[in-house]
Amino acid sequence: MTRAKQHSRFSHYERVELAGKTVLVPYPTRIPREKLVERDDLQNRCLAAWMRQDGIPSLNFRLYGPPGCGKNAVVYWLAQHQGMDLYIINGHQELGPEDIACTVTMTSSQTIEYVASPLFAAILRGGICFFDEIGKAPTSALDPLASVLDDRRTLTSVQAGIHLQAHPDFLFCAALNQDEEEGLGLPGFIDERTRPAILVDYPSRQVMERILRANLPTAGDLWFQVFFEEYQNGLSPRVAVTMLNYAYSLSRMAGRKSPDAGRIKVYLEQAHKDVKPPKGRRELS
Repeated sequence: MTRAKQHSRFSHYERVELAGKTVLVPYPTRIPREKLVERDDLQNRCLAAWMRQDGIPSLNFRLYGPPGCGKNAVVYWLAQHQGMDLYIINGHQELGPEDIACTVTMTSSQTIEYVASPLFAAILRGGICFFDEIGKAPTSALDPLASVLDDRRTLTSVQAGIHLQAHPDFLFCAALNQDEEEGLGLPGFIDERTRPAILVDYPSRQVMERILRANLPTAGDLWFQVFFEEYQNGLSPRVAVTMLNYAYSLSRMAGRKSPDAGRIKVYLEQAHKDVKPPKGRRELS
């Protein structure tokens, strides 16, 4: 297998010579530097699923839970902890089987280009493939995963005519929302191959406060006191962080570095209106 730099419109891809074909393989995802607070149990369960010992191969797990509760942040932390490249596929209704394997396109000069998916890249290079929103992908699009996630550990692209054996270091995980997990669920052949299924749920009030303080360290204690007095209804960490950050910025824009409780309440009310958290969330416990 030989490699060369790519100078076409696929500037974020690498040209790889494979099975007599030139394949454009994407580079890894740039991992966001997100703070992961109070997730030791989740981290350990995920690491246990990926552990290889006594000849037992790693498992392919999935994370599920309400939106905004940190599924992606857990995966980012895992990639950093493992020191491995991360490749992300985003599930959606228009996804097809070749989109998660290798697509074929025609260039302006009427030549064929083979464009590998993030899954293909992770299998080839020995990285982590994270299939986000897997519950939104059509069942037919997931067909190539059957041989990837069982003992065969192979990916086949019919269009490209490539049969790819997974690198020994290849790891896989997926994520979906709680209503998808508890509703129709995943197709049986994917459900069986992506276990354990690990819940990433709303944090307790105590954990939520630690998350907020970690993301807004310059805010005084009064900000957090008023926030929890006014908003006992369950908010995801993502919405809560966004809302408090925005309210704090509103106060700084108004030149109020140390507003009283009344003014903080006003800024939080405006942030609540603008951020518009989803309805129907449970209360913080």
